Amino acid sequence: MSLPPQSLPVGPFRLDGGAMFGVVPRSLWEKLYPVEEDNRIVLGLNPVLIQGNDRIILVDAGSPESGSRLLNELAKRGVSPAAVTDLIFTHLHFDHSGGAFPIDKNGTVVPLFPNATVHVTREELEDALNPDERTRHFYRTEIASYISRTGRAVLVEQPTFVGEDVELVPAPGHTQGHLAVWVYRERQYLIPGDLIPTYHHLNIHYMTSFDENTRLNIQTKKKLLEKAANRSTVIFFYHGTRCTSGELYMDGKHFQINK
Repeated sequence: MSLPPQSLPVGPFRLDGGAMFGVVPRSLWEKLYPVEEDNRIVLGLNPVLIQGNDRIILVDAGSPESGSRLLNELAKRGVSPAAVTDLIFTHLHFDHSGGAFPIDKNGTVVPLFPNATVHVTREELEDALNPDERTRHFYRTEIASYISRTGRAVLVEQPTFVGEDVELVPAPGHTQGHLAVWVYRERQYLIPGDLIPTYHHLNIHYMTSFDENTRLNIQTKKKLLEKAANRSTVIFFYHGTRCTSGELYMDGKHFQINK
C-alpha cells in the first residue's frame, strides 16, 4: 500500500540568518525568525519518508547529529533501518547526508541503512569528493568516499524513476549536482531540497548565500514551481520549522501555500 510522503523532524539546525537569505536585508528576514545573539536563526531538518510499491525511500537524512532522532522518527512509523531500500540525496552537504552516515572516533563511516541503494547525481558525488576552497566547508569527503566505494550507488545524470512513481530530476542551482524529487500519486508531491529550503523561499528572489549559481537557481526554481502549479501539489520544505509542507497555489503572480 502506498502512503502519502511524510516529513520527519530531526532538527533543530542553527544557521546564520543572513546566510540563509543571501542578499535579502536583515530588516526583512528578521521579521520571519527570532534572531539569536550571534545572528543565528533556528531552522528545521526534515527528511521525507516515501513508502509504497515494495520500497521504503528516505529523501535526505539530517545532519551528523540527527542519526538517533532519525531512527526514532522511523521507529514511530514502524520502519527499521534494515527495511529502508533507497536513500535519495538532493545533494551531499553535511546537513542533508550526515544523519545517514555517522563517522566514528576513528574516522570510519558507519551506515545507518545497510541495505539501502544510494541515489545521487554523478556531478554531486564528484564535487563532494573533490571540494574546492569554498565547498570544503559543506561536504564531508569521508561520506562521499564511502558512497563511491559501496557498490550500492546509482549515479543520476538525467531524469529517472525509482520504482513506479518517484522521479529524480537534476535541479542545479544550489549545487551544480542538486536533485529534485517528484512523487506522483493521487496528488503530486515535490521535494525541492535547498532550492526551496523554507516556504519563505517560494519567493523567486529569496536564495541562500550557499547557492553556487544564483541565476541558475532562479531558472530551476521557476521551472519546478510552474510545473507544480499545474496540478494539486504538496511541497516539502527541508529547513522549515513551523511549516514543513503545504499545498501550492497561485496568488496573482506569486506562489503561495496552504499551510
